Amino acid sequence: MPFLTMSKGYNSDVEALRQKEYPHMNDGVYLDHSGATIYAKSTVDSFCAKMVTNLYGNPHSENFPAKLSGDVVDQVREKTLNFLGASPKEFDLVFVANATAAIKLVADSFRDLSEKTRDRRFWYGYHKDAHTSIVGVRELTYGQSHCFANDQEVERWLHSPETSFVNRYHPGGLGLFAYPGQSNMSGRRLPLSWPGILRESGYLQNTYTLLDAAALAMTFPMETVFQDVDQAPDFTCLSLYKIFGFPDIGALIVRKESGHILTLRKYFGGGTVSMVGTLGENWHRSKGLQTPTYKLHEGLEDGTLPFHSILALGEAIDVHKRLYGSMGRISDHTSYLISRLFRGMASLCHSNGQPVCRVYNENGDFEDSEKQGSAIAFNILRANGQHVPYSDVERSANAAGIYIRSGGVCNPGGIFTALGYEPWMTQRALSAGHHCGSNGISVIHRLPTGIVRASLGAMSTKQDVDTFIEFLRTTFVECDEDWSSTRTAVRSPNTGVLSLDLPFDYTTTTFPDVREIPRPRPLTHQFATAPESIPRISPLPMQDLMHGLAAVK
Repeated sequence: MPFLTMSKGYNSDVEALRQKEYPHMNDGVYLDHSGATIYAKSTVDSFCAKMVTNLYGNPHSENFPAKLSGDVVDQVREKTLNFLGASPKEFDLVFVANATAAIKLVADSFRDLSEKTRDRRFWYGYHKDAHTSIVGVRELTYGQSHCFANDQEVERWLHSPETSFVNRYHPGGLGLFAYPGQSNMSGRRLPLSWPGILRESGYLQNTYTLLDAAALAMTFPMETVFQDVDQAPDFTCLSLYKIFGFPDIGALIVRKESGHILTLRKYFGGGTVSMVGTLGENWHRSKGLQTPTYKLHEGLEDGTLPFHSILALGEAIDVHKRLYGSMGRISDHTSYLISRLFRGMASLCHSNGQPVCRVYNENGDFEDSEKQGSAIAFNILRANGQHVPYSDVERSANAAGIYIRSGGVCNPGGIFTALGYEPWMTQRALSAGHHCGSNGISVIHRLPTGIVRASLGAMSTKQDVDTFIEFLRTTFVECDEDWSSTRTAVRSPNTGVLSLDLPFDYTTTTFPDVREIPRPRPLTHQFATAPESIPRISPLPMQDLMHGLAAVK
């Protein structure tokens, strides 16, 4: 049976849900769920209904509207923990703006506590696949940090910390090890066993673990992380809008046996202290240190909580459960789709047999949801092997109504490792004028400085995948080795035809020290049909699926 007709794990109910719950997705193909997934119409409707039928006040007050808000916050906190499979008896949840804010809360607490240590600093280790926000913690360690280059180095350190060189002057001192549950660049999933192994090490009893689950939690059943409290991370950060689309809020899940270390931070905000002295001696009493009178989160949530957003979160959880049933079902659905996308991209070759897509993934296994999430990182190659600038790929996709992401995607270690950069090469890129963002240089000396990322979510469909593969085929597959035609027709997913200028010397322009592939002129397009009448694309012929894939392992 051809691969693209197999549907094991695919949730066909999503196709009907798209029309009813996601009408705002009809204007294109959204493939940037790793950035933020899309909210359901019912979430907005139910949130609005509660907002116009109830009166909510500041939960720090004692009046009836304030008490209503406080009750909502308590209920949604417990509901969120249960949704994630984290027992409220073993874990607490601290509401924050996003995963980065959660990381900073942990980092600031360790920095403050480290001032009481012998050398007034803490050790910090992080994985090279970490998000920029994880990497940034190293700046608080006064040089005592270490980047683990791969999984094997982490494993060696965990099993033999006394013989591993990780830039640590006091191996038994205060430490923090952080890593992502899933690479936000490639979608590769990292081992969840590391926190438990570290906790069992007698040598590392003063080292804590921080799991960045922002990318992982979007399509993964998190009860796998929290079901065994002895194996769970000490701290886990999430951006909840990556799961529900709305509201824009994050969370820090704290293992209660470890959470006391956070209460020793210096800063305190409104609502986190029981008393403060301002005249004469300066002193304060953190609520986090006054258990059981107060709970851990009460000493960590500075100022007034975004109680309206927390109300919306409760509605989002209820709608999410009603629409999808479980995160396990979403995991199966997106695992099927990412495998379909990978195989479709693998089938794309130029007329000379050279691959169109270079996929970056150390696992090389898009079939196993324990190893691979719902994202794929790649670059586009010409028939002569040179790279099409990632910025041009995103620009062309935008013009065709397909929404992806390109560039460094806030993952410096993952990007430069995948692209084969050495430290001196990153310095050359910087000196040449490259920087992260839309105005960076896409290709320097024929080496890309970033990637293209397509990511799928719970409401993604087969049509989304097939439309994207067809876009890549129509736009970038060269049917003639000389590619003598200077104009290529690009068909949008809404059947509108675009005209794309592709110069004959598309990749040969040379600068004194920087070779950048010139970018096509900005495109304009109009959809020929209304979004509601988008025809379903026919399944693509998948012959020699694995032929021509240039996978970087």
